[in-house]
Amino acid sequence: MKKLEEAKSQIIALGRCKAAHTIAQASASACSQQYGVSLLSVSVGLDSSNKALVAELANITDQSDFNNQAQDNMLIWLEDNHWLKTTPTAHHE
Repeated sequence: MKKLEEAKSQIIALGRCKAAHTIAQASASACSQQYGVSLLSVSVGLDSSNKALVAELANITDQSDFNNQAQDNMLIWLEDNHWLKTTPTAHHE
């Protein structure tokens, strides 16, 4: 999926800064209901182009190339690169 690849590229380009963490959290959230992202972090921590990327991730199922395998691959990449350690998880009751 182009948007997940774009998110991955942006995370890599940003390094380990707060913005990279926010995009990683938004990416995980777009791939699984288990993860979340702070909308306040998006609002105050991202520039307009990265906010637009997060908005597109929020509507991931509307992407023309939506693919569950791509979501799984993104979660694997995030885990392998230690981004999921700092990603908030949703508590299901």
